[in-house]
Amino acid sequence: MDIPSTADIVIIGGGIIGTSTAFHLARMGAGKVVLLERKHVGAGATGLSSGLVRMHYDNPIEATFAHKSFDTFRYFDEIIGGDCGFVSTGFVRTVKPKNLERLKANVAMMQDIGIDTRLVSGDEIKDMAPYVLTEDISIAAYEPLSGYADPHLTAMGIAQAARRHGAQIVQGVEVTGVDLAGGRVRGVQTKVGDIAAPVVINAAGPWGALVAAMVGIELHITPALHQATIVETPPSLPHPHLTFIDRLNGMYFRPETGGLTLAGTSGGEHNKVITASELDSYGETPMLQIQFSVLERLCNRVPVMETGAVRKGHIGAEGYTLDGHALMGPAPGIEGFYFATGMSGHGFKEGPAIGQTMAELVLNGHTEVDIAPLRITRFDEGQPYQPVHAYQK
Repeated sequence: MDIPSTADIVIIGGGIIGTSTAFHLARMGAGKVVLLERKHVGAGATGLSSGLVRMHYDNPIEATFAHKSFDTFRYFDEIIGGDCGFVSTGFVRTVKPKNLERLKANVAMMQDIGIDTRLVSGDEIKDMAPYVLTEDISIAAYEPLSGYADPHLTAMGIAQAARRHGAQIVQGVEVTGVDLAGGRVRGVQTKVGDIAAPVVINAAGPWGALVAAMVGIELHITPALHQATIVETPPSLPHPHLTFIDRLNGMYFRPETGGLTLAGTSGGEHNKVITASELDSYGETPMLQIQFSVLERLCNRVPVMETGAVRKGHIGAEGYTLDGHALMGPAPGIEGFYFATGMSGHGFKEGPAIGQTMAELVLNGHTEVDIAPLRITRFDEGQPYQPVHAYQK
C-alpha cells in the first residue's frame, strides 16, 4: 500500500474523533492532513457505539460539546453531506433520588448553555409515552429533539467530507511508532513506511494509551468492554419510541432501525475491564446473563417489551479514564503531539465539536471551549475533573 512520505498533520485513529478532527483541520486550511486507521473507518469504539445523540451531562464542558455537535447530526446533509441516520425521538434522563437536586441544577446549567431541555414529571412522561411505567419517577430531564444516529454512517460521512476538503484517509495501516527529536514530533512509523510530520494527534480511542507509550507517556486509560442487546420491538409499541437513560433501572434504551430496540446497562455496571493487549483478541459473542438482565430492566420500564424476542447483540471496546472524562490537549514536553482520546463512552455524541476544538487548538493555539480541566496531566497533579453537580453513583 502506498502512503505519503510527508504530511503537515497526522491523525491516528479513524473513529468519529479522528475523522471529525481531519474534517475540521482540512476545512480550516491546515495543509496536508493524513489520517491513519489500522482497520477501517469506524472499526473501533465508534462503530459499536450505542449511537445516542443527547446533550444531558452533569458538567458544562461535555454539555457544551454535545450541544455544539447536535446540529451536525440534525443537519448532517447540509453541514457534512449525506446521511448519518439521525432520528429525533425525544430523550428522557432519570436519576436516583439522591441526585434529584443535582438534576435540577444540571438542567438549569444546560438551559443556560442553550440546550432545549426541561424538567418533566412522571405524569408528563406518561402523557407522552403511555407505554412507559412512571410510578417511580418524580422528575426527570427531557430533551424533545434528541434521539440517535447510525455510528457507521456518521463516521463514514465525516471521513468522506474530510476527503472532499483535501484530507487523506488511509485505512488498513497501523502506526507502530512516533519519531521524536529535540523534544518535538518528527513523524510516525507504520508497518508500510514512515511519514514525516511536525504534528501528530492521538485519537486512537481504547488504543490511546498504546500510542501514548510510543512517546514515553503513561496515559491513564483503561480499556473495557460494553455489551448492547437488540430486541424486537412489539407491534403495539410506537416506533420510534422514546430514548431513555434510566438510572433508576441502571439501563438505557433507544429505537433501532428495522423495528428493533437497542438496550444496555448504564454506569458501566456490566463493563468488563481488559488489558490493552487484549483489544485485538476479545470475544465478540454477547453474554446471555447480561442480555437477560438488560431485558428484565427494559421490561420494568416498558412492560410490553416482554413480548419482544432478543434478536442479537454486540460487544465493543472503549477507553475509560479515572474520572470518566476525556483526555484532551497538548502533550507535556513534546511539541507537536496532541491528545483527543479516553472519551469514556461519550465520544460519539460529542465528536463533531471535539474535532473542531482540536483543529482550533492545533491551528490557533487556543480553543473556544476551555479544555484545561481535561488536560492529560490532571491525575498526576491530583486534580481530576470534578463537576460541581456531578451525579453520585
